[in-house]
Amino acid sequence: MKRILSLALLLALLCSALPACAEESGFQAPTVLDAGELAGVPTHYLLYDRAFYEAPCTQPGTVVKMKYSTSVYGEKTYKKTMYVYLPYGYDENSTERYPIIYFFHGRGCDPTTLLCNPETKNAFDHMIATGVVRPFILAAPTYYYDARHLLYDWELFPREMREEIMPLAESTYRTYAETADEEGFLASRDQRAICGFSMGSMTTWALFPHMLDVCANFLPFSGPMQDTEAVIAAVESTKAPFYIYMACGGAEDLAFDNSNLLAQTLAANPHFSYGTNRSENNFFYCLSDNIHQDLTSRYYLYNAFLDGLFH
Repeated sequence: MKRILSLALLLALLCSALPACAEESGFQAPTVLDAGELAGVPTHYLLYDRAFYEAPCTQPGTVVKMKYSTSVYGEKTYKKTMYVYLPYGYDENSTERYPIIYFFHGRGCDPTTLLCNPETKNAFDHMIATGVVRPFILAAPTYYYDARHLLYDWELFPREMREEIMPLAESTYRTYAETADEEGFLASRDQRAICGFSMGSMTTWALFPHMLDVCANFLPFSGPMQDTEAVIAAVESTKAPFYIYMACGGAEDLAFDNSNLLAQTLAANPHFSYGTNRSENNFFYCLSDNIHQDLTSRYYLYNAFLDGLFH
């Protein structure tokens, strides 16, 4: 009953809009949701003005489709597809370089779920156009090696990620990796993020111990950690800085209880420093009132950008 009452109070807070920003910006200030009482740790979530952010932008980016084959799962070669968001003004002949996010969908979804949703693309366009974040690239692959039968292998997937997905994406597009190899990936780790929702969040956690040397930012949304010992061991052994930005929906999100417990557990671990100051902290938890839906990832990414991702 206390949880229901608390959620009701949070929803009431969510519905009370803050005053508008300067009129020339064309959009309203985010509505703040402080859900610390439900999360068990200090947390906040900001909801952008959907009428503005999810409408078409005058500076639109593009989404392109990439095909490749993977051979890391045995004798059979599997054909795969990923989608890539390129920001407005992207020019392959330019010297400008861009940070990159690798996003993994939830179970039952696919690489089209996030990027082929027009409201999501519009939101990314507006986030860049209004200066919420620097122009970035987002690649949406799949962890399924056989999507038709929903087959995956998290033990072998890190090889696909490092040997096939990253080299393809970052040799094709101008990320901060000056060379799309181990040397280039190591040197550009601060400008790379791995993110996922639900089962994609589980994939993000599964990749964490194998990717810390080439990636500094991890964003698991609404999904459990499968191998806690491997994650903690990786944190204990690394000297490289990293930042984990967890997020989850409210009581109607099926990952709610598990995510809250995980956030409290990690926040209490001496190897994690909880907070949004990236120069001092390495972990934060953003709790919203959203349902369990891949498309809420755009809201969590907005919050992550505001809290310093790719600033």
